[in-house]
Amino acid sequence: MLPSCLIVALPAEARPFIKYFGLSAMNHPYLRLYHGDSGYLLQCGVGKLNAASGTAAMLQYLPDVAAIINVGIAGSDLPIGDTVIAHGVQDKASQQQWFPHLPPVRKLAGVSSVQVLSVDTPATDYSPEHAFDMEASGIFNAAAKVLDLAFVHSIKVISDNNQSGIQQINATSVVEQIGNAVPVVEKLLQSLPFDTLPCAKSVNALSTTLIDQMHYTTTETHTLKQLLHRYNALRGELPSTQSLLNLKSAKAVRQHLLSDISNARISY
Repeated sequence: MLPSCLIVALPAEARPFIKYFGLSAMNHPYLRLYHGDSGYLLQCGVGKLNAASGTAAMLQYLPDVAAIINVGIAGSDLPIGDTVIAHGVQDKASQQQWFPHLPPVRKLAGVSSVQVLSVDTPATDYSPEHAFDMEASGIFNAAAKVLDLAFVHSIKVISDNNQSGIQQINATSVVEQIGNAVPVVEKLLQSLPFDTLPCAKSVNALSTTLIDQMHYTTTETHTLKQLLHRYNALRGELPSTQSLLNLKSAKAVRQHLLSDISNARISY
């Protein structure tokens, strides 16, 4: 499985995943990042701007990330503690929308889907058809410029509704509610269709050629394939085999691909 990144807003939302996956803090000047064998976690802070800028910076810093799952609390007229997945994400202010490609229902049995509405300030006009949050649209806005929406998702845990309002939310309840959602997040990670990435055969053939000629660790191999996929998505073709072989080392190939991807990067 290629590396994924969980994105949460609050420390209380991050805590259950740090514990469950055994994540360790990374040294970054301004991003709050964690990593482990299962992938990465970004605590982006509250609000769409923090979410968008944090996601964009994370994807620049971690080019091996192939999928993003936003996890957090949300308000809805559904039972407190219910875990739901977004079948659509909408920015309430701009009306911009994104539609994730959800995995087969059998892979997330019992998990309902809702429309996630990202708002600028907490909202309380609850409905069972949608869930209010403050980050998802920012994350999707940044991630959709780099990743296919089969690999960008939003899992929400209902924290407030008509019977129990926003004032009842506290860190202890958030930790407990997000902790109960961990198995759903893990199932979603396992169901991501990495084997269907476009041009997989061409990427695999090129990466195999490079690996045969240069020393690659398992992590470097994953990074190489993701960089090749991203290069192809941005430029419409893969780099020539010979141009990469001339670079002589895995590090040199990675730096070359990163430079070309950066030069082709869509600005936000």
